[in-house]
Amino acid sequence: MTTPRALALCAAMLLSAPLGALAQPAGAGRTEEADARFRRGVELYNEVDYGAALTEFRRAYELAPAYQVLYNIAGTCFQLKDYACALRAFEKYLADGGAQIPGGRRADVERDIAVLRSRVATVEISTSEPGVEISVDDVPAGKTPLPEPLLMSAGRRRIVAEAPGRPAVMRVVDVAGGDHVQLKIELPEARAPQGTGRAPAPGAPVGRAPRQQRSVPVLPWLATGALAVGAATTGVLALGASGDLGAALDRYPGDARAIERARTKTAALALTADLLAGAAVLVGGVSLYLTVAGGDPERGDGERASSPSVGLKIAPASLQLAGSF
Repeated sequence: MTTPRALALCAAMLLSAPLGALAQPAGAGRTEEADARFRRGVELYNEVDYGAALTEFRRAYELAPAYQVLYNIAGTCFQLKDYACALRAFEKYLADGGAQIPGGRRADVERDIAVLRSRVATVEISTSEPGVEISVDDVPAGKTPLPEPLLMSAGRRRIVAEAPGRPAVMRVVDVAGGDHVQLKIELPEARAPQGTGRAPAPGAPVGRAPRQQRSVPVLPWLATGALAVGAATTGVLALGASGDLGAALDRYPGDARAIERARTKTAALALTADLLAGAAVLVGGVSLYLTVAGGDPERGDGERASSPSVGLKIAPASLQLAGSF
């Protein structure tokens, strides 16, 4: 069975191959640029700058799509622990290379694919409405309905759904190798356009509503902000601790005490971040209620103002919203 160390080593086998000899027919200028980017990717890979190397390899492949470059992309993705990326690149490498790939190389890649499949999960995403843009860890994945479940590396993944005129919805999921997860995302209602109130009847007198003032409770909003900042900070620390745990698990031979300490720290920080986030949501709801509470002031003649206007004033002890209601 292919080990992670063997997989990392075999991924470098084509890194010194000249792209010009591999590239499919393309314009001379595009081939030259592709060759330069490929060589730059090799240099960056050798300097252990895997993120920049992957960008150069992908750009070279876009300019001159030689199937052999997919092998380099797969190896670089593996070094970045992006196992889903490595798996997709290896599978396309076999599909595009076909009979041109030597039998020994194909067997090695198939063994690597078997290892990678144990480190990825599939997530089937659906939304309450079609045409919603989905991104995973800030990488666009397409619009719903998606043609197939998304392949994701094991770990904590951040999924964002965005649609025009609606607030973005974020979901954080923890997936393990081999998982198949179904995720349904409900989008909030579209924001109502401004100025949709009924126009007054022709000839009806239009008067200005008396100005009313409402004070914004400062302390609850400050508490909400402090809790939100604490949740975000603790969340970042939890992600760092999760990375340390992953590094401890990958280290051979493993240190059981170090792994347990990293696991305990990660769980504690994650729980603290969740509690702070929940408290921020709760206090924020109370703050919002206190801000808008107090009823809707009515005009002196018993009719409500049809065109509310709001302005902000700074008072010595509070912020005030002044407007017509």
